[in-house]
Amino acid sequence: MKSGYNKILTRQIRKYSNGDGIPENLEPLFKSISLFYDNFERDQKLVERVMDLSSDELMDSNLELKKLNEEMDRFVYSTSHDLRAPLLSILGLLNIIENENTQYDIKGYLKLLRDSTVKLDRFISDIIDYSRNTRLEINCVEVDFSSLIDDSFKHLNYMPGCSTLLKLINIDNHATLYSDDRRLSIIFNNLISNAIKYQKSDIEDSFVNIEAEISHTELRVEIEDNGVGIAEQYLKNIFDMFYRASPEAKGSGLGLYIVQETLEKLNGSIEVESTLGKGTKFTVIIPNMTLGS
Repeated sequence: MKSGYNKILTRQIRKYSNGDGIPENLEPLFKSISLFYDNFERDQKLVERVMDLSSDELMDSNLELKKLNEEMDRFVYSTSHDLRAPLLSILGLLNIIENENTQYDIKGYLKLLRDSTVKLDRFISDIIDYSRNTRLEINCVEVDFSSLIDDSFKHLNYMPGCSTLLKLINIDNHATLYSDDRRLSIIFNNLISNAIKYQKSDIEDSFVNIEAEISHTELRVEIEDNGVGIAEQYLKNIFDMFYRASPEAKGSGLGLYIVQETLEKLNGSIEVESTLGKGTKFTVIIPNMTLGS
């Protein structure tokens, strides 16, 4: 028996040839058949590998789709409620003002109107940030991080307590930062707004301390405040969509969820340390795209 035949073909030849071998004139035919078997086995194994890979990809896609559907259900339910609540407050206050016979408490009503309008504006901004992060491709540009932080404070200047908050900023530049400036703004607007929003009302020296270091490989930022802090049992949930640690919690419950989702787009990470009544520190690490990451 000549070597080189496919093992299946070899067994069949031995079975029917009684060991007499293959006539010389049929040798090319059997070589062609052997080659066909080899190619068939190779293609079959390739198809099996592709099928296994496709099954895994399909499973991943189904899990991702399930996650998106669950998030969309919660998103629609919560946004409909949270958008209407401040609007109803505004309409109710306007009705009181229109029917008020005295000007005694007009400033108090206007403050409540302003608070409801600010809350509504913040919530709409969160929805826009969520939509942009979901839809838009990464846009890598050179980023002036110092200007980006300054712009964040200017953008948030309308928030009560922003003008009196002590702002400590130290940026250590060892390299040029390349990243998506729109997504960086989303991340740091949300984190800084939390420091402004959750100041302690019984102290006069509220601060936010921002320490940033830019290297060739990454941007590392620590944002620390001496605000109300977060109880330990709530820390594991603060990045969930619409999560509020208590009924008194301010904001939409979207901010930190958007921060985490935006960081995932940039292959970044975030950690939090907090003590109730003492303050909170967020540590953010984002790859510097200058290396093509």
